[in-house]
Amino acid sequence: MANDIQNNIHYHMAGFESFSIALQESIDLSKTAQLAIFIRGVDKEFTITKELLALQPLKGTTTGEDIFNEVQKVFTSFGLPWSKLVGVCTDGIPSMVGLRKGFIGILKEKATELNVQKGDLIVLHCIIHQQNLCSKSIRLQNVKNVVVKTINSVQSRGLIHRQFKAVLDEILAEYDDVTYYIEIRWLSKKKMLKRFYELRINKIADFIQIKNKPLSELSNPK
Repeated sequence: MANDIQNNIHYHMAGFESFSIALQESIDLSKTAQLAIFIRGVDKEFTITKELLALQPLKGTTTGEDIFNEVQKVFTSFGLPWSKLVGVCTDGIPSMVGLRKGFIGILKEKATELNVQKGDLIVLHCIIHQQNLCSKSIRLQNVKNVVVKTINSVQSRGLIHRQFKAVLDEILAEYDDVTYYIEIRWLSKKKMLKRFYELRINKIADFIQIKNKPLSELSNPK
C-alpha cells in the first residue's frame, strides 16, 4: 500500500505546475522528533493533489538547518524542483520561522541558489494553530454552557437518548446523534457546536415538546 501511494504521488507530481508544502514537527511516543511534510500541488488542468509527502525522523537536534536538510532530502528523492515551490505553511516555533536560523530564514537566504522565487513565496502560519489560539480567547461560555448541558442531559440517560435518536431518524435529520464535548480535545468544541447548530434547535425543541419537558428542565436535570 505504501509503495502504491508513493507511486501515485510520483505520477501526480510529475505534472505539477506549482506546489506548496506544510511542515509540522512533533515528538512521538519514543521521544523522537518527527517532521511531517505535506504537499499540495496543481497541474495544467487545475487538478489539486494533497498528500502526506514524508515523515522524517529528526534523531539529533531540531534546528532550522536540520529541518531544511530533511526537506531538501525529500525534494531530491521525489525529484521536486524548488523553482515550483510557491508556498510554505508552518507553526510559529523559532526553528521554523526564525529570520536567521529558522527554516524560513534559511530558505529565503538560499532562494537564489535553489532558484526559488523569493518575492512570490507565500509563507503562512498554520491556520489550525490560529484557531486554537482563538478558541482559548473566545470561549463563548454563554453559548457553550447551554449546549453542553443540553447534550449531556440527552446523552447521559439511556431511554431519553434512544428516543432522541429515534426522533432524528424519523425526521431524516442530517446527523443521527449529537456529540460530547471533551475539554482536552479542543477541536471537539467546534464539532459539537457545528452539529448542534446543523440539527437546528427546532428539531431538539420538537423532541423536548414530545417528552413534555421544558428546555430548562432538560438542560438542568436533578
